[in-house]
Parts: sequence; C-alpha cells; structure tokens
Amino acid sequence: MTIIHVVEPFATGINTFLQELVFGMPNYEHIIVHGEREGCREIDKIKSEYSGKASFVQWENVGREINPLKDIKAFLELKKILKNYKYDVLHLHSSKAGVLGAFIRRNANCKTVVYTPNAASFLRTDISKAKKTFYTWIEKAIHSKNTVVVSSCNSELEEYEKLGIKTKKIQNGVTILGNGKVTAKDDGVFNVVFCGKITVQKNPILFNQIASYFKNDSKISFTWIGDGEMKEVLSSENITITGWCSKEDVYSALEKADLYLSSSSWEGLSLATIEALSFGLPLVLNKCCGNQDIVTEGVNGYLFHTKEKAVDYIEYLRSHTKKREQISANSIDIYQRHYNNFRCGLEYEQLYLALQRLGGNPKERS
Repeated sequence: MTIIHVVEPFATGINTFLQELVFGMPNYEHIIVHGEREGCREIDKIKSEYSGKASFVQWENVGREINPLKDIKAFLELKKILKNYKYDVLHLHSSKAGVLGAFIRRNANCKTVVYTPNAASFLRTDISKAKKTFYTWIEKAIHSKNTVVVSSCNSELEEYEKLGIKTKKIQNGVTILGNGKVTAKDDGVFNVVFCGKITVQKNPILFNQIASYFKNDSKISFTWIGDGEMKEVLSSENITITGWCSKEDVYSALEKADLYLSSSSWEGLSLATIEALSFGLPLVLNKCCGNQDIVTEGVNGYLFHTKEKAVDYIEYLRSHTKKREQISANSIDIYQRHYNNFRCGLEYEQLYLALQRLGGNPKERS
C-alpha cells in the first residue's frame, strides 16, 4: 500500500503524529507532501528522524492563513504533485491540507481520502465570529466531498457533531522511539515544562503570567521547549526558552521535569502532552478542547480556567510529594494503557484497509 500524507505545517505535533503513522506501518510506502513555516525546526533535521522510512516532496506555495492568490497556486501545485504518483490512500493533515486536498479529490487517482484536522480551524479562539463561520462552512464543504474526517479525541468529535458532520474518532498516541533515559539532576528546583511553538494557540501570555507569580522564588523554574513568533511575550526572568530541540533533547528535558503545564487555548489531542504522560509528569492544563480529554482530575493532573487556579495546582503538587508521586505513577499507567505501542498507527491502518474494501465510501463504514 502507498500512502500520500499531505501536510502544511510540517513541524511540532504534526511531525510527531506522522512519525507514529510511518513507524507504526513500516511495511507500507509513505510519501509526505509538506509545506514549511518560518520559525520552525530545520526541515532537514525533521526528515532525518524518519530513518529513510518515508520520502518527501516540498509543497512550496502553501501557507497557514487564507490568501486567495497563494491558495490557488498551492491548489494547482498539489494537484500537479499528486498526478505524478500512484497511491492507495490520500491522508490530509491539518485544516489547510484538508481544504485543498479535499477539493482535488474528484480528479485524484485515489478513492480513499482521510482528513485528520488535529485542532480544527473553526475551534480557534483568536479569530472573529465571521471568520469562524467561514471556517465552519469550509469544514462542511470538505465533508460533502465524501472525505472521511477523523477526530483525535472526544471533545473534537463533539464539536464536529454540533456542525452536523459525522466523524470517526481515532485517539492520538505517541510511541517513544530510541529513548535513552537520563538520571534527573536533583538540584532542589521544581521544574515546570511545556513543549510547543510559541504561537497564539499555545497562549504564551497566560504561561508568562503564571510563571511571573513565582518570579521571586528561586526553588521553581519554568522551561518552554520550542520557539516561535511570540517569543518576546515570555518575558518573565524565571522562564528558559530552549529553542527547537532534537527528540533526544526534548526527552531529556521531560525526564528532568517535575510537572507539565499547558496554557493552550485550543488543541486536538496534544502529542507533546502525551509524551509528558510517558515520562510520568503530572499535567496542569488549561481547560479547552483536547486538553480536557487527556486529564482525569486528581488522577493524572488538573484542569484550570484561570491563572490563579493554575498557580494553586502548581503550589499544591510542589508541596505534596506523595500526591505528586501517585499522579506520576498514574500518568505512566495511563500512557501505557491508552497511548503506546503504535495504537494510533494501527487504528489508521485498519481504517485505510476498511475504506479500500468499501471503495473509499465513508457512508458505508460502520
């Protein structure tokens, strides 16, 4: 089987998600058609992580935001790229790829088309009501083209159902590859960590406000693993910004951390948060679509609505060692039972095969 993955933001969580599929289905051919965003990791370093198990085609004209002229160029470019290959499955990742790829479907030499939004655009909290309405219309248009829409978590699925769009749920997962654990340095400092692009979706303003509360406390530190256009917002002097790191360096930082803090305003089902679970980190997450699916309150972490509540949870977990250790053990157990061993990749493989048997018609699936 040959699978073409089409993705606009080939970085951060989408890259982790694609690795889960590629390494989880090693007997198939994977071709990744990708865009590039400024401020993300170097593309050659990302490609090297696939160990030759995928081939890559650059999608030069695609960009994140709506730009009619550039989007037409991206559409025509993608159409031309797809005509160069024979493939069995066209898998569209993220909203922009979903839009452009779904409208190519009629002319593509493939009946099996899958779309995984991983944080759908109509859930964004940084845009106007009119723009949300427009993104909602786009999602309905994609659905009408008989593309199978796959939500990564229950809350995302429920949002699609509110639009009258039937979706299938395949829960995101992360299988940690080549993880050489290091011994955490016990320097008496409580380290709070987050991993992701410093962009509006991740709400670095709120993260900075939380960290600022502790700015005079030398026994707690905050680390943001990543980079991005809103870097200057993280101005509190107790925040360390690492820049983009290799997977090994990310895992090393997670191993040394005590707590994972997400201030995100919306998510799909965050792959970085699942990675934090695998390292036994208690989760303190802003309550939003996606985040609310991964936390069981008091079991593997807590959800907050305000800066003050986030501070309370951090203080509580820092001062209650036994509770933190219990939550840490729960995090590892939840990861092992629900997110490990290529569960996500194997479920997508089953979906691909089922759709091929049905001739790519999502209306006939169970």
